[in-house]
Amino acid sequence: MKLLRDSQLTLLWTARIDYSKGSQVEPHTHSDYDQLLVVLSGHGKVTFGQQECDMQEGHAYLFMKGISHSFRFTGQSVTLDFKFRLADPEMADYFSSIQPFSLCESIHLAELKQWYKMSLLQARKPGRFHPMSIEAGFKGTLVSLLASNGSIQSGPYTELGFKESNDPIVHYMKMHFAEKITLGMLSKHFGFNPNYLIKRFFDKTGMTPIQYLQEIRLEKAKEYLEFTDLPISEVAEMVGWTQAYFSKILKKRTGLPPSQYRDSLLNAIGQDIILEENFSNVWRIVP
Repeated sequence: MKLLRDSQLTLLWTARIDYSKGSQVEPHTHSDYDQLLVVLSGHGKVTFGQQECDMQEGHAYLFMKGISHSFRFTGQSVTLDFKFRLADPEMADYFSSIQPFSLCESIHLAELKQWYKMSLLQARKPGRFHPMSIEAGFKGTLVSLLASNGSIQSGPYTELGFKESNDPIVHYMKMHFAEKITLGMLSKHFGFNPNYLIKRFFDKTGMTPIQYLQEIRLEKAKEYLEFTDLPISEVAEMVGWTQAYFSKILKKRTGLPPSQYRDSLLNAIGQDIILEENFSNVWRIVP
């Protein structure tokens, strides 16, 4: 039985690739697919045809098929790379007509990391996710990213699943999650009785404020483990926890202590995650 795929966009391949200083990908073109390169950290130079521009952290670069491109890194860099095929001519024409690079708002970065992680988990355990759900999600992020007019509010933390961003208490905790936050402090800051604040917040989110804060911290800590090489002690400190408490809560939630959780994802660095059986990726990295 043939699996359904998205009718407008087929995601072919993805990978997290860490580049050393001075490495580069030489000029080349793709004849039958397009590519999105997301720079999570680092910097360098990128060319589109005859145009050269700076490659910056937190930016995404779109290489459409038939357009010569290359990039080189002037510092240690971490990237997410997506290769896909557009079946919708109008969508392809639209992408070809707009600026091929864009600043990733925090919501876009969170979503792109999500599609990469879902692809990795699907590759490790086929059937865990439907390929079409990954493709449709990636397509939505791609359109939003490239068509963004700056109206999306960015911040230090935006994550899928947290939909209560209009709530001032939620917004405050997302902005200050690394600081010491107690129920008493929240009550005083927002002028609510503690019992009323808990009820008001629970009615909106299904959690108490402190439970919600723990979720924010845990998701951010996992992201640091997954996409940075920060020491575990520093990761814990950056989300407002001690290392011992961080290890305890992460093991309770995932079954793995921080070092093993990180290793389970780091062994995928530089590996092809192929989502289309007939797709073969050709590497052109020059150290």
